[in-house]
Amino acid sequence: MFKHVFNAICLLTALLHSAEVLAQDDAKNKKLAEATERVFASWLADNGVKDGAMVVMRSGEVIHRFEKGSRKVDQPVTVASLTKAFTGACVAQLIDAGKLQLTDKLADVLKADLASLEKPNDARFNQISIADLLRNRSGFSPSVDYTRGGMAHYLRGHDRKKKNFQSQMDQITRYVLADDPGSTYFYLNLNWLLLGAVIERVTAESYEEYCYKAILQPINLPAFAFSPDWTMMSTYGGWYTTAKDYAHFADQLGRSVAQRKGPVNEWLLKLSAEVGAGKPFYALGTNIRITPRGRTFWHSGSWSAKGTGVGGSFDDSFGSFFVSYDHGLTYMMHYSNAMQTKTGDLDRLMGQAIREALQ
Repeated sequence: MFKHVFNAICLLTALLHSAEVLAQDDAKNKKLAEATERVFASWLADNGVKDGAMVVMRSGEVIHRFEKGSRKVDQPVTVASLTKAFTGACVAQLIDAGKLQLTDKLADVLKADLASLEKPNDARFNQISIADLLRNRSGFSPSVDYTRGGMAHYLRGHDRKKKNFQSQMDQITRYVLADDPGSTYFYLNLNWLLLGAVIERVTAESYEEYCYKAILQPINLPAFAFSPDWTMMSTYGGWYTTAKDYAHFADQLGRSVAQRKGPVNEWLLKLSAEVGAGKPFYALGTNIRITPRGRTFWHSGSWSAKGTGVGGSFDDSFGSFFVSYDHGLTYMMHYSNAMQTKTGDLDRLMGQAIREALQ
C-alpha cells in the first residue's frame, strides 16, 4: 500500500516538474521570438529594406516565423553564399565516407576535367588540396573571380540560367597564384565552384543528385534545386530554398560532422586548437567557433547584379544570413537587398538580444 502511494507521489512530482520546465521553456521561447523579430524588423526598417523573412529554431523545433512584404518563409529564394555551407557539408560527407581525402590534390581529382586546358602557368597549382579549397586558401587571388569584376563580360557570352561549370573553370590553369596554397585566406567563389566539380567527379553523379541523397534526404528535406534566375552560381551561390528548410539544414550542420567522429571532425578540432580555443575560423563554407558547449556556425550571402546578357536583362539585389549557435538556437533570414556591409550590425544586435532573452 505504502509502496504504491510512494510511487504515485514520485510520479506526480516528476509530472509537476516537467510541467514547470515546459512552462519555463515556453516563456523563454516567447522572449526569443519577440527579441529576434524586434531586431530583424528594426534592421530592415533602418536600412530601407522592404521585404524580408526569418525562421528561428530552438532545440530542433521552429519557435518563430517572421515575414515582411513579399518575402515568405515557405517561399524558395536564392540564398547566395549560404550555398557554400551546403557544398562544404557534401564534401565533408565524401571525406568521412572515405571517398575523398583532405590531402587530395585538386589537379589529381579533376585530371579529366583539366585535360583540355592549358598546362598550369603556376606550378603551385598542382599543390592545391581539397583542404585548401574548403578553407578559402587555394592561393587564387580574388582578382581572378569574375563574379567580383568581369560579370558583364562573362554574361555577354554565357546564360546565367545555365550551370556553366566548364566555362567558369576554363581559365584556372592560366592564373598565377597570389600566394602558396594553404597559406593565405582569400574569400573566393571560384574555390566553391571547383569543389562542386570535385563532388561530381568523385561521385559520378550530378551535384544536385548526390547532395540531396547525402545531406537533405536523411533529414527529410525536399530535393535540391538551383536558382532559376542564377543557375550559374550553382555550388557557390545558387541554392534555391526556403528559410524554413535552410534553418533545418543549418540546425543539424554542426551535429552531423561531430556525430560521425571522422577525419573532418578531427580536422576541425585541429583548426580550432591552432587559432585558440573559442576563437573563430573559416572552413566547410562557413565561419566556425568551437567551445566546450558545442559549435557555432554563421555566414552571410549577398548578390547584386544589373545588366544585359545572353539570358536577357537582369537587375537583382538580395541577401541572406544564418547563425546556428552552440546553445541550440538557429535562425535564417533573407531579404530583398544585398546589404553585405550591414550584416555585421545585424549579427551583433541579434546576438545581444538572444543572450538577454536566454538569461
